[in-house]
Amino acid sequence: MYIPSSFKEENEAILFDFIEEFNFGILFSSHEAKDQATHLPFLLDRKRGDRGTLIAHFARANKHWAEINEEGEVLCVFHGPHGYISPSWYKQRETVPTWNYSAVHIYGTPKIIEDTNELANMVTQLTQYHESQIETDWSLKEGEHKFESLLKAIVGIEIEIKTIEGKFKFNQNRSKEDQQGVIDHLDDSVSPGVKDIMKKNLISGNS
Repeated sequence: MYIPSSFKEENEAILFDFIEEFNFGILFSSHEAKDQATHLPFLLDRKRGDRGTLIAHFARANKHWAEINEEGEVLCVFHGPHGYISPSWYKQRETVPTWNYSAVHIYGTPKIIEDTNELANMVTQLTQYHESQIETDWSLKEGEHKFESLLKAIVGIEIEIKTIEGKFKFNQNRSKEDQQGVIDHLDDSVSPGVKDIMKKNLISGNS
């Protein structure tokens, strides 16, 4: 990923927090000159492997999993808040529009999981994580009569992280006055999250 120095984020704790918040990513792989992509919710295990491990599962009917080379490398892309930025919001208006956005790319080694016990553990972890985010009182026990048939319909994947790249492009290359002008004009309904990130950048001095 092309990342100018102004927009590069190398703090792995920040990048891992980003992945956990925006964990619906895209898994890319290449097989015999054919590129494939699948949209998946990922669970991040920060303690597994040297740099962490991503965990997810495919529908078994999705043949992408069968074409993944476990001796090769895959790419996972995670997108965060983004939005159009008008020059009219800057103090110095003699410029062109741009797009503010955030993204994290993960390159790693894949491992396909078909063992029923491992799959059950993966699904349980992913479900418990998401249920905890919305504070429900539902548990897997309520759906256990369908759990076994679900496991037959999925295939798991673990991706040991080898390389992680972060790009947070939020006008850090412009003056604090211009950044504040963008913050003042952003509508959270149009560009959710962009305003909050830019505010944090100004407060923390990462601008």
